[in-house]
Amino acid sequence: MIRVAKQPEPTSPGFDFDRQVRQPGLSALAELTGKPQTLRRRGRKIKQRAARLEDLSSDDLRDYPYWTRALEALHKAYGGICAYACFYIEPLCGPTVDHFVAIISTQLQDAYEWGNYRLACSLMNSRKREFPDVLAPFLIEDGWFVLNLGTFKVEPAPGLSTETATRVQATIDRLGLDSREYRNMCRRYFEGYLSPPDPKRPIPLWSLERDAPFLARELRRQNRLRPEDTTPDGEASRPTG
Repeated sequence: MIRVAKQPEPTSPGFDFDRQVRQPGLSALAELTGKPQTLRRRGRKIKQRAARLEDLSSDDLRDYPYWTRALEALHKAYGGICAYACFYIEPLCGPTVDHFVAIISTQLQDAYEWGNYRLACSLMNSRKREFPDVLAPFLIEDGWFVLNLGTFKVEPAPGLSTETATRVQATIDRLGLDSREYRNMCRRYFEGYLSPPDPKRPIPLWSLERDAPFLARELRRQNRLRPEDTTPDGEASRPTG
């Protein structure tokens, strides 16, 4: 994992999050608790299921998943990178909206708040679920997680405090960042970059940085970039123009 920079809530003309997600969600919550709808909409009236918000369940909200409307905007805002696996998610391959603070453990209004969303591949989202032991991508520090380029397992960085190392390891265990699937994906990107099938057509570093930023950072940190991608002082070269 690497630190994820929180992106601002999208507004029109691109995508009006407030109109498309927040307001319909708040209106649904009102109707579910027997209050008048706060937003005019088509379709049947939503039946009351509880007298108070705190008596509603997450299953009640899943019948009104307005957060899915924000998926394309979320994918665009975060460059398609899974907040946990740190690889690009093709739109056809299961990007999902992760409620970082799970619906079942927070105020239900947060189900319709941009600030509670993380872009996650379906596997990472299913592993994280409502468990609270996964570190927040917005709050971790770069360098807490490192990649062993011999085994392709993610590990806590040496030198962390005992508390931080324990929390990093708990996140690795929960998300399966040392699993066979994750290691194989890292290895495929690694070998594709360092040993391309056609040496005359290598994968450019910028492509690796775009699609696998955690791996690219670890290659740079461990001085494993191709010679042509480094400057004489050993630093990664940057594209010009």
